[in-house]
Amino acid sequence: MAVAEVVLEVLPQPPPPRDPAVALRGLAVPKVAEYLYLASVWVGCAGLAAAMVLRRALGQDSPVTCAFLKVSVGSLVLPALVIVVCDLQLSLGMRATGFRSSLCTSAKEIQSTKMFGGLTWKVLWNHAVIVGLASFLLLLLLGAGALVLGGLLLPVEKSQREKIGYTLFDTGVLGTTAMVCFVIIPSFALNVWRR
Repeated sequence: MAVAEVVLEVLPQPPPPRDPAVALRGLAVPKVAEYLYLASVWVGCAGLAAAMVLRRALGQDSPVTCAFLKVSVGSLVLPALVIVVCDLQLSLGMRATGFRSSLCTSAKEIQSTKMFGGLTWKVLWNHAVIVGLASFLLLLLLGAGALVLGGLLLPVEKSQREKIGYTLFDTGVLGTTAMVCFVIIPSFALNVWRR
């Protein structure tokens, strides 16, 4: 009796999908970098607020005002670089874990009106969102000041327009930077410290 030869072909199988939390865990920025980021944003906002106050006190062409503006712009370069690097790392991690498909299924689940209404109220009662909305209103005040300075909002003579425009603009800048320096950044630092 002849023995039949049996050949089994083993097909390669794709690797098992990785857990998204495991893949994204390695992308965390060390706490020192987070504190450095927050400190540089704080210095930038405080420098901008100081420049606005000094412009009111010493005039537009004061070298001290220009120095504070240069410090605030220079200190905001580091956060911009950190944001770019972290966004690139996060997008690479999301692509590696297949986050796009899970995001689409989450979006389909949120489409029901009951869930959307509950989610909206939950988000609106968050303290950070309330502070963000207040900062947004101050930014709108800043924008109104810029429109007045450009002559697009109030048809008054130039000297009055400049006074009104600079007052609105400075109020918006000072209010926004005060919110950032004394509310938003300390709360973020506290969250980083608690983690």
